Amino acid sequence: MSKAGSPDREEFFVASHEALFEQVEELQCDACGEPLADEGDEGYGIEGSGVYLWKRGDGVNLEKAPLCASCASAIGMTALARWEIEEEEG
Repeated sequence: MSKAGSPDREEFFVASHEALFEQVEELQCDACGEPLADEGDEGYGIEGSGVYLWKRGDGVNLEKAPLCASCASAIGMTALARWEIEEEEG
């Protein structure tokens, strides 16, 4: 018989669909998951944002996604590089 807190005790959690729609208090980067800096934090990084775009039926949806400074810069530079490649090939 195992005691509470012993390593051989199995634990499980039950969550409903409401857990999918919980608001997260701490804002995180959508690409890497790192917490974004507070408003009062003095740093050199300026957070950015991205946009998810998708179409379902006749509706077009846009969803804004917060990004940390590193991810925003990396995604932006990758997009510019790919655009340049397409312009050279096209």
